[in-house]
Amino acid sequence: MSERTKWMLLGGLALSWAALVVLRMVSEPELRRAPLTFKTGQTAAQAEAKGIPTTPPVVRPVQARASQIPFKTSKNIFAPLEVQAAEERVARAKSRKPVEDPPKEALPSEAVAALPPPPSPEEVAAELARQEQELARQQVEQAEQQARQQKEQAAQQARQKMAQYRFLGYLTQHGEHRAFLGKGSSLFIVRIGDTVEGKIQVAAIDASAVKLREATTNVESTIPLTKPSGPL
Repeated sequence: MSERTKWMLLGGLALSWAALVVLRMVSEPELRRAPLTFKTGQTAAQAEAKGIPTTPPVVRPVQARASQIPFKTSKNIFAPLEVQAAEERVARAKSRKPVEDPPKEALPSEAVAALPPPPSPEEVAAELARQEQELARQQVEQAEQQARQQKEQAAQQARQKMAQYRFLGYLTQHGEHRAFLGKGSSLFIVRIGDTVEGKIQVAAIDASAVKLREATTNVESTIPLTKPSGPL
């Protein structure tokens, strides 16, 4: 290490110490001064008569707290100018206070006036009546639909019941037609207007078919003449 380098290091250290001493003197709080208890020509007895304490108070230096001392970023005087400028920008950015959001403004009078007015009692009553009518209409439609379904189901059952009969033949006696109906192993000889098994009524008889009517549902079914399967 050359002599010149040594002297430069020694000068840098001296400058650093000088900067620290100056910073300490600037940040040191000023000591408080207490007023004089005794003045020229005044004795202790006179001071006690006036209510002035003879024992001077002890004045202690008051140091500011660490939180009360403003933060100062140390500056490296030996750093390049670009580095110093960057450090100053960072310090100024940290010292800035965050910008608070502006308070939300109340709705203007025009917006309040544009709101629709509340419904009147007459409008509320009319709406309730309309809803009740709609509910009643839906209930009536459901009841009618159930009635139609039950009627169709009963008609289907009546057709299935009448389909169990077979038209085996007919004869004319004293100008009146009679039909031979079979159901399983049972045989019925009927004429127009007779009732079979309490619910099946004979509506018409001719040479080709017989018409039956179910008494409960009034459903009619035409049964054709059954042809013999073999030679007579």
